Amino acid sequence: MTNQVTPYGTLTYDQTGNSTFTGADGKTYTVPQYTQTTTLNPQQQATLNSTESAAGNIANTADSLSSSGLSSLSQPVDTSGAPALQTSLGSDYSTSPGSNYTSSLGSGYQTSYGGDVGQQYDEAKNAVLNQLTPTLDRQADQTKSSLIASGIRPGTAAYTAAQQGIDDSYTRAANQATMSAQDVENQLNTQAGQQAQFTDSALTNQMQSQNSAALAGQSFTNSADLQNAEFGNSANSQWLQNYYTQRDQPLNELGALLSGSQVSNATTGASSTPQTNVAGVDYSGLVEQNYQDQLSAANQTNSGLFSLGTGLMGVGGSYLGRK
Repeated sequence: MTNQVTPYGTLTYDQTGNSTFTGADGKTYTVPQYTQTTTLNPQQQATLNSTESAAGNIANTADSLSSSGLSSLSQPVDTSGAPALQTSLGSDYSTSPGSNYTSSLGSGYQTSYGGDVGQQYDEAKNAVLNQLTPTLDRQADQTKSSLIASGIRPGTAAYTAAQQGIDDSYTRAANQATMSAQDVENQLNTQAGQQAQFTDSALTNQMQSQNSAALAGQSFTNSADLQNAEFGNSANSQWLQNYYTQRDQPLNELGALLSGSQVSNATTGASSTPQTNVAGVDYSGLVEQNYQDQLSAANQTNSGLFSLGTGLMGVGGSYLGRK
């Protein structure tokens, strides 16, 4: 065995005794025993001391945290303080346009117009006849008197011709009266049609305005219900996120101390909130995940907590083992 001197320290062998054994030939043999001593230089020894001190501090902190900081994990998960999830949009939410929406134009709507204007027709016709007939009567009397005075008697060709002229005058008067009555009838029907059109247009506009207002009102109500549900469910999700973050923080810190990893933020694993139907939180899954995290952290204790010291010793030993 050869003592070694390296830039990191020395490696020496000292005989500290003997040991005996019986060989295959039955003889007893005595061999010396040696003790290997590794001595680090001051810099390496100081580094090792600091590393062991840091590992001790981490172990003490982890021990303190595991005994006091994780006390909350012994309590069951309690989310009773979370804002309630809203899975219903309320009784005023509706997929129909509401009771004020109508498809009826009302009893005043007219699909036909015009009425019996026979009386007005007769009155107009009689008015013309009453105006023309007295004049025609006087003219007829005068013509007949003139014919008699001239010696023209009824039955003669001249008298018959004169009578035909008188009859034609009455016929023209009757035709004039009929045309005037028809003008009055047409005027009355036109007025009735315009009035019906005005009324129908007004009823149609009224129905459209009423239905637009009903649709807009229900749409506003539904939108408000949706926003209220989303706000409430977002509050529930945020509350759960904060709750599990606070609950899991000591466990995350302990896991980081034991494994040497960085502290991570706790997550609930909750999905995003839908507008109407919101799924519940998987509480049993969360508890199981916390348990798995603790088990994983415990399994990493040896490799994490003492890796700093053993790693450095390994490096120093490798150098001391060189010639």
